Amino acid sequence: MHNQPLNFEILELFPTPVFTTTLPESFGYLTEWFYKQEMNGDSEEQGVDAANYGDRSKNSYILDEPECKDFKPFVLGLAKTYGDMLGYDYESYRFGQSWLSYKHPGQHHTQHTHPNSLISGVFYFGQPEEKTPAIRLHKLSGGFNTSYISPKKTPDKRNLKYAWEQFDIEFAPGLFLLFPSYLHHSVPLNKTNSTRCSLAFNVVPEVGFGEETSLTELKF
Repeated sequence: MHNQPLNFEILELFPTPVFTTTLPESFGYLTEWFYKQEMNGDSEEQGVDAANYGDRSKNSYILDEPECKDFKPFVLGLAKTYGDMLGYDYESYRFGQSWLSYKHPGQHHTQHTHPNSLISGVFYFGQPEEKTPAIRLHKLSGGFNTSYISPKKTPDKRNLKYAWEQFDIEFAPGLFLLFPSYLHHSVPLNKTNSTRCSLAFNVVPEVGFGEETSLTELKF
C-alpha cells in the first residue's frame, strides 16, 4: 500500500554563483608585466604571518597603473554582467584595492572574506607545476544556530553536491574568477616547488554603498 514511489522535487535554495572564464590572449602582455613585478622586487614579505598569508605586492592599487588601462574596463564590464546575474541594481562599478599575490612553496592563505567590497576577483598567471593550488571555496554550515551539530557524511561525496562543504578550483594560467566578497575562501598549502601567482581585486559600486535613510551610506 505504501510502496508507491513518491513524486518529489529538490529546491536548490540560495545557490552562490561563481563566474569563471579564461582571459583572451590579447592580454598576454599584461600577464608578463604582472610576472615581472615580483622579479623587480615589488613584493612585500608578510613577516611571521607569511606561511599563513603568503606575500603580496607593495602596490595595493596595481590596476591603477598605466599598463592596465585597457584591462580595467574589460574587467569592470565582466563585473557588471556578474552583478546583474546576482540582481544587483547598479549601473556601473569601480575598483577598490587590487594587488598581486604570491604563494611560495610551503605557504597558504587562511580562510577569509573581503569586507568593504561587493564583488571580488582573481586572475591567475605564470607557469606553475601541476597541482599548484588555486583557490578553495567554503560553505558555512549552521548559520546562526549555535547548537548545530555537523552530521556524519559518506566519505565519497564527490557526486553529491548537496554534501559539499568546500570546493577546490584548479590553477590554470589565464583563469579568471568573480565571486561575492562575502564568500569564504582560502588557498591550500603550496606543496610544489613553484610560486602561485595571481592578481586579486575588489569591486564596489560607482555610486557607493548603503542607504542614506538607514544611516549606512558610504559614498566614494
